[in-house]
Amino acid sequence: MDVGRYAKYAARMCVGCGNCVDICPSYIATGDLDNSPMGRIGMLRRGAGLAELYRSFYSCTMCKRCAYFCPLGLDVAEVTRQVRDFLARSGLRHPYVEKVVNNFVNRGNNIGMPPKVVEMSVRASLKKIEKEKGAAPRVYLHDGVRYIEGVTGAEQRPGGRVALLFPSSSDIFEFDLALRGYLYLLNRLGFDVVISLKVPDTANYGYFLDNASMYKIADMYLAEISRVSPHVVVFGECGHGWHVFASLVLPRSPAPALHIHQLLHRAYTKGVLRLERVEVRKPVLYMDPCNYSRGVAPLIEEPRILLRAVVGEYIELWDSPRKSLCCLGGGGLIAPETLNTAVEYWKRFDIKGVGTVVRPCATCKAQLKRVFNALGVDVDVTGVVELVYRAAR
Repeated sequence: MDVGRYAKYAARMCVGCGNCVDICPSYIATGDLDNSPMGRIGMLRRGAGLAELYRSFYSCTMCKRCAYFCPLGLDVAEVTRQVRDFLARSGLRHPYVEKVVNNFVNRGNNIGMPPKVVEMSVRASLKKIEKEKGAAPRVYLHDGVRYIEGVTGAEQRPGGRVALLFPSSSDIFEFDLALRGYLYLLNRLGFDVVISLKVPDTANYGYFLDNASMYKIADMYLAEISRVSPHVVVFGECGHGWHVFASLVLPRSPAPALHIHQLLHRAYTKGVLRLERVEVRKPVLYMDPCNYSRGVAPLIEEPRILLRAVVGEYIELWDSPRKSLCCLGGGGLIAPETLNTAVEYWKRFDIKGVGTVVRPCATCKAQLKRVFNALGVDVDVTGVVELVYRAAR
């Protein structure tokens, strides 16, 4: 089987110690050894059929937790990525993941929103910002060829330092407080904000499907960066999206690029951004998105420093960010038909009594809201940027 070089290497090197089994989210949720890192490696060794591989490797959340419990550091998330690429080339493509990828390729976002709908949502957010903060930030929309009619003010084109923002499509529709935060805070830091109507999303579901799609979406980001020619590229709150962006886009970007947390942290520690405490339901529980604590470009200190500045004390569920729990929405498991799997997983963790869960990733927030609602747990779920927006003065 041409499953990829790293997948073959991991299959040879795994010693079968079992350290990865009890900590794997999909194994915890299902109790099926085939749905564990060791089980998946075993399937490769015994030459399992395509149907078996599909069932097991599409239950993987690609959270990378196994790599930090494995004595050899084997990352079965990377094995999963390579096996899924093999499955796609063999004609087995996950329907939900493929649909999301096609939405992005055709419309530049995972939901498949037409540009006019994105524009309407941005304009609605700007009106809310003006009402809440007293003035609308300078925001410009680029349609892939030119700037459309000015969103704020009379200017059609930005005249100052330009920040090309890639928010999440979920932030545009489900978590618009995060979108307000991006727009307002970037403007406060002196940037004219540009949103591309052609690529208004952070996520790269090609990572969950196949290499060709993953690189194609990465190239879409690079093409838009080249068209806009910003002073800086700013990436929004998305875990796996940041991992892929940092791997494939940052090294080739013609403009400096960074995560919104990095930018806000830098501004706060230099005294450029002033933050006050905000009222939230206590206690506050912080959860690292998997690809912040275990991805290629870790974001560990920045969100914690910002969170402490705006809410004070908070708690965590683990003694190391590397051990953070998966939301069980990664890898495509946020699909509606797998919600029960996530519910079974989260039944094992006591969240009752927590007032606010802070999880700065659009996928994580969406999944946890649905899971906690299904479990009857009354808790607020938010990200870091939403809180910083409320705290900025």
